[in-house]
Amino acid sequence: MNFEQKQSVVNRLVEGKEASLIEKYIADGPTKVKEGIAATDEEWSVIFDYLVFEENLLYKAVIANIDFFLDIYVKHGSAHVREVLDIQHQKYDIIWEILFDYIAISHEGLYFHVMEHRDKYMTAMKARGGDFVRKVLGVWKGKYEENWAKVLDFLLHAVCDAIFSEQTYENSIKAFSMIVNGVREHRPIYKHGLI
Repeated sequence: MNFEQKQSVVNRLVEGKEASLIEKYIADGPTKVKEGIAATDEEWSVIFDYLVFEENLLYKAVIANIDFFLDIYVKHGSAHVREVLDIQHQKYDIIWEILFDYIAISHEGLYFHVMEHRDKYMTAMKARGGDFVRKVLGVWKGKYEENWAKVLDFLLHAVCDAIFSEQTYENSIKAFSMIVNGVREHRPIYKHGLI
């Protein structure tokens, strides 16, 4: 679609109804909105972009449902949230950054996500390095230095705790075995009538 065709779709199906479409989107989701205005897939793409870029649709949807999006982010990460919002294309990267800052940084979703998946991130850190993990977490820009430092600190403590716990467990088993063997009474079996 060229610019005039896109403008025609917006004028015909959206203009003057932006607030009600956003409310319906937040309450019922994109499918209901699309069906309600009888838009084709191509028209819906134009309408969605208009509502996202001109009316801040996704930010309003995330604010209204922050617990839902925070839960998805903590359990599944950024890629899944983008998939749910249907904003995988790079043209939505700036919008996603705003949403990421709200979900992951302002509501501390990043730390909860890393806590929940620390084993996976520790393994990735060992195998592929810190830069890889930083990109996967979406905190590679300079403005996230403090957040990245906190994530590294958490992962460092998790690795140290795991090593300490493993060594403590092994040493405890050895000590227990030595104590038990030292205090155990050794008697021949035949004296007690077992043979």
